[in-house]
Amino acid sequence: MASCDHLLDQHRDKSIGTSLLKAQISSREKPAEPSSIHVERFNPALRLYEGLRFRQKEDKGVYLLMQWMPETGR
Repeated sequence: MASCDHLLDQHRDKSIGTSLLKAQISSREKPAEPSSIHVERFNPALRLYEGLRFRQKEDKGVYLLMQWMPETGR
């Protein structure tokens, strides 16, 4: 999964980040495979990732390794 830059303050809380991440996940060559990201533990975007079903895989101190798993049973 490619890196995303931060959204400017005036563009936050408008579902832009959610839309971008959903598009990124669905456009992958192998969408049935997991995706992972590193996020600072106090980054407000953590709730965005959790809302998109990213779950903590590892605690790396300052950073958390988050992983998204595709839904099963489709």
